[in-house]
Amino acid sequence: MSNETRSANTAGLKQSMENGPMTHLLALRPAGHVRRFYRSAQVLACLLPGLIGATAQAALVESQAIDCSFSNGAGRPWVEVTPLTSTTPVGSVLWQRPVALITNYRYGGSTGNKAHELVSAGYWTAGTPLPDAIAPTNIDGIGFKIAVNSSDGVLRNITQVSKPVALEKNQVIYDPSAGQNQRSLMVTNYLQSLILTVPPSQLPSGELVIDRVAGSSGLMLYAVDLLKDVASLGGEVTIPSDNIPIGICRKPYSLMGPAIINMGGGGGITVPNTCVVESYRTIPVRLGRFSLANFPKVGSTSSPVPFRIELSQCALNARPQITFTDKVAAHTDPSVLNLTASPNSAKGFGIIMINDLNGQRVKYDGTRYDMQRVGDSAIIPLRAGYIRTGSDAEVKVGDADGAAEFTFTFP
Repeated sequence: MSNETRSANTAGLKQSMENGPMTHLLALRPAGHVRRFYRSAQVLACLLPGLIGATAQAALVESQAIDCSFSNGAGRPWVEVTPLTSTTPVGSVLWQRPVALITNYRYGGSTGNKAHELVSAGYWTAGTPLPDAIAPTNIDGIGFKIAVNSSDGVLRNITQVSKPVALEKNQVIYDPSAGQNQRSLMVTNYLQSLILTVPPSQLPSGELVIDRVAGSSGLMLYAVDLLKDVASLGGEVTIPSDNIPIGICRKPYSLMGPAIINMGGGGGITVPNTCVVESYRTIPVRLGRFSLANFPKVGSTSSPVPFRIELSQCALNARPQITFTDKVAAHTDPSVLNLTASPNSAKGFGIIMINDLNGQRVKYDGTRYDMQRVGDSAIIPLRAGYIRTGSDAEVKVGDADGAAEFTFTFP
């Protein structure tokens, strides 16, 4: 700001993005020096080792697994893999969640030289057809798939077949010095996925809350003790009918409806309808060059410069909102953006923005503003300009840059 036409002044608007409960901020430097932060690929790995057992001793005894029970409190939160926009391809994995299902067991005594393995097996039962191993959910157009990260490094989808398939296995051996009744456990690492099965435009309206698997097919899992190498990972398993010794593991674990989604705890998931956000783009707004004569009193403003913020490829039901925050603290008026401090910065001036959807000044205090849907885009038209805030004694000429950060939410 100058009492003569000193230099062009720029208000640089810096962008961030919030998806669901998370905000991803981009710290972009003003004056054109931009540091870019790119979204990294999300990799879901096995959570726990395949077996937690006794420490190896000089002589371990071959045994059998008896008194099996299941526990599954180690489920992780859902993680977004592919945002749901108007162009998300059919077949995309939208969200994923790893779940560690634990099989607890006790040793059944020595079996001599006969080695045994505890085997995790499973399959989808007959009923509703499951093409590509994808089960329907309560939201038409979003399917559910479950796989196992087996200890041989293969990710195996659980499919709809006539017999259970071996998904994990561990040898059953124990240290006799610790006593026969010691307990152990085996962990099977599952991976749940939500899959888009129709074009986004065909999804139902309203909130997309997936809380159960639909249809008549169930998820049938087993923990079964077998002679070593009778079962091979990925191969069919025949569940023996004998019960020798008493309590030998032949344990079924049947899941239907909500129990499949809730496996491991954590419940369902709301899939947000979103838009494509260019999360590392800076929007410069050049406000022009002015002299002090253009601002004769407190409250005087410069001619506003129009611009807009736009999102593209919005899902049919996306209703984005935007909030603004000032990068310079200490507000006396939440609707006035402070100037960036520097040795040459002006004093007694600020920046205002007008929301052309409601004709009101934008506040930089986290107030949410609806964006307008236009086709598969969402926009908010704005106007920005300078405002005088100081008395004659408080005004100083100089640079007049400002920076605001904006955040999108998809309620």
